[in-house]
Amino acid sequence: MTKKKNSLPDVQEFYRALEAELTPTEWRTFEGTLSMFLEGGSRKQLRQVKTCSPSTVSRLLNTMNTQPLEKERLRFQVKALRAAYDRLRGQKPWLVIRVDLTSIEKTGKSLPYTRTYNGVFGIHLVVIHVSIGKLSFPMGHAIYDPAQEETPIQLALKLIRRFHPYLWGDLPQFLVMDSGFYSADALDLLRWWGFEHISIGGRSNLLLADGRQLKEAGRGECVELAGLPGVPLYVSWVDLPRNDKMKRFYVLDTQPGTARTLTRRHKRRWLIESFFKSAKHDFGLKETRLRTETGIDNWIFLVWLSISLALYQQFRAGMTGGQCPAWCLTLSEAGEEVRLVLMPHVVRRTLLAALYRLDAAELTLLSAKTGQAA
Repeated sequence: MTKKKNSLPDVQEFYRALEAELTPTEWRTFEGTLSMFLEGGSRKQLRQVKTCSPSTVSRLLNTMNTQPLEKERLRFQVKALRAAYDRLRGQKPWLVIRVDLTSIEKTGKSLPYTRTYNGVFGIHLVVIHVSIGKLSFPMGHAIYDPAQEETPIQLALKLIRRFHPYLWGDLPQFLVMDSGFYSADALDLLRWWGFEHISIGGRSNLLLADGRQLKEAGRGECVELAGLPGVPLYVSWVDLPRNDKMKRFYVLDTQPGTARTLTRRHKRRWLIESFFKSAKHDFGLKETRLRTETGIDNWIFLVWLSISLALYQQFRAGMTGGQCPAWCLTLSEAGEEVRLVLMPHVVRRTLLAALYRLDAAELTLLSAKTGQAA
């Protein structure tokens, strides 16, 4: 049967493509490790992988070349985002490319990639997160490596360059950057690359070219920043709950719009914050602890892969109109569903191993009671 042009890609076909890139022995270890990352509510430690030993998992993570797997993941993500766009009817949303920095706090001094940045000691990642409507994926990252001389802005531009507008064809694109990633030169370069619609974050006390502060401008007003002369930007803001009270976040847009249009456009701008929270606490990003650069790179790859599978499962749950739509299915629950769909044999082996341990404990207890009775 011929697939429809706008049909969503088959996640099992993608999973088989990943398997084809590894040897059977590597795949068995990789699959067991991925299952651990998808398991909701559990700590991500090597000993939590029940299908192989911690030393086997460590050996794989510290030596595995994930570049072929990375290519398959990106291919699947682009296909899924385009299909999600084609399926929508009526006024179609923008393809939103978000760039932000997140930090994984660490205490050990011997870990690679660690440095102090913005008062935080740890591993610092510049991340690209792409969404269309309710489907979103992490699609790339760069580590702010103390051994290199690249700044966060340079890392962000290098990542953005990989997602040149020509990659997406006719999809309308909206590039969203945090306040730490822009400069006059960066905006000129992005426009030269073809990104016409750019949004940047701004502090409330940011100085405007006319001497006012950003918080004094009206929504929809065209302004110029003192540090970006000659670049017209349109002001908006979003009020979000922070620490039991509302906090105002300002945004500056290169495209004009009414106050209502700008509010709607930026309503889901901070989606990446909830994504980072899930990645750290549900999918093991904060527990990145291997002691080699390759090991850390592969750990982060597994976090992105597992959360991408969960996001896709969450999206499909909403598209199929089932009993548990996307907005009711948490990412942890979606991760559990992915385990049942893609690797039921791993789940079964894990359960059998747990039952074996329970049986052994019960026999030990029974033997102790029998000895006491005698």
